Amino acid sequence: MDKYNMTKDTSEVYRLNIDSYRCQWATITINKTGDLNIISDCGNFTYSWRMNENEDFKDLLIRICKHGEGRGYLYDKIHDYNRANRVDTVKTITPLKRELFQYYREKKRDSWFMEKDREKIYPQLDTRMRDAYDELTSIESEGDMSEDNFYNQIYSIQHVNEIFNGNFYEYLDVEYIGDRQATAFCEIVAPIFAEVLRKEKEQSKNKQI
Repeated sequence: MDKYNMTKDTSEVYRLNIDSYRCQWATITINKTGDLNIISDCGNFTYSWRMNENEDFKDLLIRICKHGEGRGYLYDKIHDYNRANRVDTVKTITPLKRELFQYYREKKRDSWFMEKDREKIYPQLDTRMRDAYDELTSIESEGDMSEDNFYNQIYSIQHVNEIFNGNFYEYLDVEYIGDRQATAFCEIVAPIFAEVLRKEKEQSKNKQI
């Protein structure tokens, strides 16, 4: 049999009921060595810190939970990568559409001074603009999607590439949905849990005096 080391811990379980539509209950299990396990109606999460004998895990939890940061340190530890890295197509495509309209207005203005070519340029410009707009709208209408799917689609749109001469990527600022479940836990449950731990430690300290 292979050699191994084993330690046995006693865990503490905290059951919270919360008056919030985003997250109404949570069962949080911790131990002194730094294991955090969460079961809640806004998601299940787990993470483990390796605490030494001179560190108090509850002090760490109070520090990282008390601010209620939706995208802070705790979120970084417990969020689900696949949920967090889904692209928000509306927030991502909207700026591209603005740049498209800006391009359109500039081309219209430039062509105004070329009266002999105006009748030829305007219809072509209108058609290209409409086709590019439809390409962006098609992606936008699909709602949030995986990062891979988004980039596969955005790199294949022909008319937008043609209008921006292949340089539209400099206007592309990808916005992500984020893990809404982890965000809800961090914003709603975590600050309450931090306050529970703080009061518990305070009461324990008072008893020792």
